[in-house]
Amino acid sequence: MDSANLDRWLAGRMGRDTIPSVRELRDWQLRRLRDLVDHAKIGSPFYARHLNGIRGADLDSLEAFSRLPEIGPKELRSDPDALLSVSRDDIERVVTLSSSGTTGEPKRIFHTADDLEATTDFFGWGMSNMVGPGEAALILLPGARPGGVGRLLDEALSRHGSRAVSHGEMTDADAAVSQCLAEKASCIVGSPAHVNLFAHAWTARGLPRGVIRSALLCWDVIPEAVCLNVAERLGCGVFRHWGMIETGLGGAVECSPGSGMHLRETDVFLEIVDPYTGRLLPDGEFGDMVVTTPLKMGMPLIRYRTGDVGRILPGDCGCGSPLRRLDPLVRRRRGGVVSASGILSLWELNEVVYGTPGVADFAAWLDGGTLRLVVCGNASCEAVSQALGTLPAVANGLAAGTLRVDIENKNGVAPAVPGLDKRRIAIGS
Repeated sequence: MDSANLDRWLAGRMGRDTIPSVRELRDWQLRRLRDLVDHAKIGSPFYARHLNGIRGADLDSLEAFSRLPEIGPKELRSDPDALLSVSRDDIERVVTLSSSGTTGEPKRIFHTADDLEATTDFFGWGMSNMVGPGEAALILLPGARPGGVGRLLDEALSRHGSRAVSHGEMTDADAAVSQCLAEKASCIVGSPAHVNLFAHAWTARGLPRGVIRSALLCWDVIPEAVCLNVAERLGCGVFRHWGMIETGLGGAVECSPGSGMHLRETDVFLEIVDPYTGRLLPDGEFGDMVVTTPLKMGMPLIRYRTGDVGRILPGDCGCGSPLRRLDPLVRRRRGGVVSASGILSLWELNEVVYGTPGVADFAAWLDGGTLRLVVCGNASCEAVSQALGTLPAVANGLAAGTLRVDIENKNGVAPAVPGLDKRRIAIGS
């Protein structure tokens, strides 16, 4: 395992010449969190009310910080300008974020030039274990918009002597494979669904394993089955990344395949809390993920409940880094649907369907008493049906006659779900 690059990034971000100890990192975080509370109260009308009577100096420990009131997506929808703690003139990019399957006002997130620079810097160091000087990475993500993820990755890789090849949102996996070969890319970056489809297109053309040296899965929930598929078909190391647009994209990344995702601790302070009581949970226990952005001065988030479920891995990474590790098995709190036979979770559906040999991609929706799937790849409908039957909600529904399953096999190289919307189990036809 190699965390040297991430640790050098950490020391630089903290303004140090040496890598900090865990204690030094925690003390630094507490100082930054105190400063953030005072800064936000001065600059933001919302935080002046929300944190009324609280001073940074009152927070004598990270446990004391964990008792501050939380915020959530509704604050980013109802009056996001009220969270601004700097002049609007200092804002470099505004992102409007509509969640799949929701109605009402979208979330609006503001980033300063310093925020974008910090993300670019983290991307560069985090990617340096995957793509070396003189090598190229094919980016299956939007690349045209200034301040967007593709542009940030392009700048980040160029600083470390490597090259980003922007493909944009993948609509044709075969075309992506052709571009990868033409550009001699040794790394693939994209959503789990798109990289999985790319890997199937790669093997369908009879291309050898090992040409692609690494793959970074990001943007959406990452099924373990997809990691196994990509590693097997491409013969590469598979790295995982977690991040949120709200926090500036970069959040945590693996130092090596399977290591657990090292948190971007200077910019994303993560707490795991009980979903009902809000109390802090110890490392190793799954709970709701609450984030704070210690160095994000433009639109700071202070104890923002993300809607994701995760846990901090206990113990130290074999690489020796002081950075805590987020378990890659992050999932959404509301990532399922209720059927007559029980709750069908997206997490379970992802694992059994992507785990079926030959499934390159799929889309699912619950239409009354029918679970419908469109499957891309060469898997048989019978094999997919058998895999679905291992899920309790499906098995119970079939046995009781309250659920039927309708599977359509759609051979091709186009994703089952257009664009880069977060995957979900849709409701209705």
